[in-house]
Amino acid sequence: MNFMDFHCHLDMEDFNGQRREIVDGCFSSGFSRVITAADPYEKTSFEKTAEILTYHPQVFCTAGAHPHNADQYTVETEKNLLWFIDQHKPLALGEAGLDFHYNLSKPVNQLRVFKRQIALASGLKLPLVIHSRNAEKQVLKTLDEARFEYPVIFHCYTGDMEAAREILKRGYYISISGIITFKNSGALREIVRQIPLHRIFSETDAPYLSPEPFRGKLNSPLRVQLVAEKIAEVKGISVPVLNNAINHNFETLFLAQK
Repeated sequence: MNFMDFHCHLDMEDFNGQRREIVDGCFSSGFSRVITAADPYEKTSFEKTAEILTYHPQVFCTAGAHPHNADQYTVETEKNLLWFIDQHKPLALGEAGLDFHYNLSKPVNQLRVFKRQIALASGLKLPLVIHSRNAEKQVLKTLDEARFEYPVIFHCYTGDMEAAREILKRGYYISISGIITFKNSGALREIVRQIPLHRIFSETDAPYLSPEPFRGKLNSPLRVQLVAEKIAEVKGISVPVLNNAINHNFETLFLAQK
């Protein structure tokens, strides 16, 4: 069925001892690709990500400094990130951005680190995968001020319709997680109706945000099937049509330039 999980965290300890089994399960179920995010703040993240990249040729990765840990961003963090990028050629830099919902790091530090991630992505000519919570206007303002010229994908979108329109107006992409299946996510479903097929991705953000009927349980990339089914239902199209569009978007962004 060509399912693709555009964003998950296979490096997390929740998947210790079962990463290969999960990946095997995905591709035996007809997946086209799985994209996992590597974290420069976690000592074992790069090692675990590299291992799973080597295990299967259709597992790809991104790498970037998450806003939650911006207070801890150092020269060494950046050095490690750049080493990983050089060695393992991630598709994009991220997830990077701003999180004014949890504010686990000071907003001033989040903004400082985000600007640095934008600069790195520009220098490396890499797309950006964005993490944004209650911060879409500031994220867009920062990208505009930096005159960022490469593709941008807002992962696990939770913003409002106005921000979504601004994102799409700039030619950016929006990735939808299992949140779309939650009963109280009517506003998100309305946004999904408005996202053109050539600007959409599906993801799990596993091990987080398991879709209904598994909400609250450990998530897995395999459950992107439930996400895709709900997106297709909301948009009034078949799952194969949606998956073909998502894979075309991936190929346009990441393979056409190679």
